[in-house]
Amino acid sequence: MAPSETENLSPGLFDRLANTSEPALQDLREAAQLALQVEFTTIPVYLSALYSISDTGSHAYQTLRSVAMEEMFHVNQAANIIVALGALPKFTGDAVPTFPGYLPRANPNTTPMVGLFRASPDVFANVFAAIESPAQYGAPPQGDNYDSIAQLYGALVDAVDAYPGNPFSTSDVPGRQRTNIYLGKFGGNVNAVVDKKSFHAAVNEIVEQGEGTVPPEKPLVPVESFGTYNHYGKRTDGTYGPILGTPYELSHFLKFREVSLDSANFPATLPIISNPDSSDYTNQRAKRLSDSFDHHYSLMLRAFEAAFKDDAPDPYFNVVLSIMHRVLPNLARALMSTPAFADGDSSVGPNAAPAWRYRSDTGRTFEELTQELEGELYQLSTSPRDNALCTHLKAAIAGDQEILTATKELGL
Repeated sequence: MAPSETENLSPGLFDRLANTSEPALQDLREAAQLALQVEFTTIPVYLSALYSISDTGSHAYQTLRSVAMEEMFHVNQAANIIVALGALPKFTGDAVPTFPGYLPRANPNTTPMVGLFRASPDVFANVFAAIESPAQYGAPPQGDNYDSIAQLYGALVDAVDAYPGNPFSTSDVPGRQRTNIYLGKFGGNVNAVVDKKSFHAAVNEIVEQGEGTVPPEKPLVPVESFGTYNHYGKRTDGTYGPILGTPYELSHFLKFREVSLDSANFPATLPIISNPDSSDYTNQRAKRLSDSFDHHYSLMLRAFEAAFKDDAPDPYFNVVLSIMHRVLPNLARALMSTPAFADGDSSVGPNAAPAWRYRSDTGRTFEELTQELEGELYQLSTSPRDNALCTHLKAAIAGDQEILTATKELGL
């Protein structure tokens, strides 16, 4: 992991939090920011694999899509915690993950190397399930060098509990909490954080939905694809949480284990490069599309930050979600349909893939980015063998045009 990923967080942060009876509010903010960065780091990892799956109706695709959507819920919930602590969530600059690497501040000896990979049963088992692996029952909270995400949240919870009084507020804070996101059929509700009780509820939902919990009466059996524990969903009393017995919804960990164990039915994938670097490409179209993806991704991250500021126009629905759901998927698949090297064959590969790099200054307006994609489409208009590439470019351009209208209306 590049050092820049967490250099915005103070050294010795969790030592201070663990060794003081009254944690500083700024330290709580930094710990919550780390939680947000951990959650966000998983999204490019899951989406790269998702876009590489050819059959969008397959169980592997639908499973991974549901997890990626729920990770967006986790990111929003972590951002709400930061806002309630009186700070603004950071998505740009040194908060942006780089790949390959480890989860921010994770123990490299016990957690997986994460990267941008083509989907496979091995990746589901050894990367995805390893990311979401639950802590053993009774595992202690850990801040720096944590062995599981649940233990990191445990350290955050302990620090918040040690703070005298209520560290959270909904007034006189520089940002706005977001509770109006919609995840469709996927589980989870983004809630406002106003006190320690609502904070605990938010963290419990994140942890139990992702890694799940291991109750003392039944230890974790890592190779078990299904079980009578570790399920997460809506209970009969209307609350949302872990359920013993009927599997309303598996945790992310068990979802990934289930897919990895059914390797015989794993769908076909596009022949993409893992952990891509466009500087290695010799196909100029692949370089241009990779560059366009990075610029769109960077614009989305800046808009995401703005979406939590209460003194700015709200670009969340018309910019952030539109880029994430309409533009980036189609640009990614356009890249994955493009040979990485000159005179290559997209049906054989190796094909390009998005690198998810942040550009601090795009150097081009959104309108210019749209025009560049239109130029790529024009060049392809006479090449029947590039039908898939044309289809994805057309969809990305249509999304760009709608976003361009929205940014003008918002004054962005």
